[in-house]
Amino acid sequence: MLLQEPPRSEGDLNFSLFGVPVRVHPMFWLLALILGLGYREPMALLTWVVAAFLSILVHEMGHAAVTRLFGFYPYVVLYGMGGLTLRGPGVLGARNPGPAGEIAVSAAGSGAQFVLAAAVYYLLKLTRYEVVVVTGFPYVALPVLIDPNVPAGFLVFINQLFFVSVFWGLLNLLPIYPLDGGQISREFLQRVMPREGLRLSLMISAFTATFFTVYVVVEWQGRGIWMAIFFGYLGFASLQALTMFRRGPW
Repeated sequence: MLLQEPPRSEGDLNFSLFGVPVRVHPMFWLLALILGLGYREPMALLTWVVAAFLSILVHEMGHAAVTRLFGFYPYVVLYGMGGLTLRGPGVLGARNPGPAGEIAVSAAGSGAQFVLAAAVYYLLKLTRYEVVVVTGFPYVALPVLIDPNVPAGFLVFINQLFFVSVFWGLLNLLPIYPLDGGQISREFLQRVMPREGLRLSLMISAFTATFFTVYVVVEWQGRGIWMAIFFGYLGFASLQALTMFRRGPW
């Protein structure tokens, strides 16, 4: 979701996962806490932070896995409301992904989250827990654990994990820059319309972000203030980029 790597800090958490270096910036934990303030119980807030961390880490590892296929050494930074998968030096024989490869890299993040949600869903089904799938806008298909026989904390955590994996996965596929969907839109349109693709992708980004800003304000009312700010900021940034693009070549 991010464009630039944040500076290192003394509060960074550093570890390696499947050979991929991972750095978690303190702002990631802070934003996760802020987004979870709607939970009144401290345990529910804690499980929310854990669910967000796990799902977003899986998202970035999806990017990293496909990046590796092209011969690069990726590393992951979790920061703010999401993360960033960067490319380190390539091995001998590393190749330029090209437009199709870049689209695959961008799509792999949300794809990994959907696989995570599906795996947890079917695992619960196999162990005979009661799980249903709620359909409708904006979730499309959201699994929900409703089994009354499981501990309350486990039920809350699983449903939080489902929510982050499905909702944030879909959110990242919206054609809004710099979300993954915005980058997919740019790569595709520049491929089919070399001269106008970038400008058109920015127009789509600005329109989509504006639409969802209005939708969240009208439909979610006070419950979606952070999401409205998020979409509003991305829409404004796309309009600014579009204005700069019209003034001359970047």
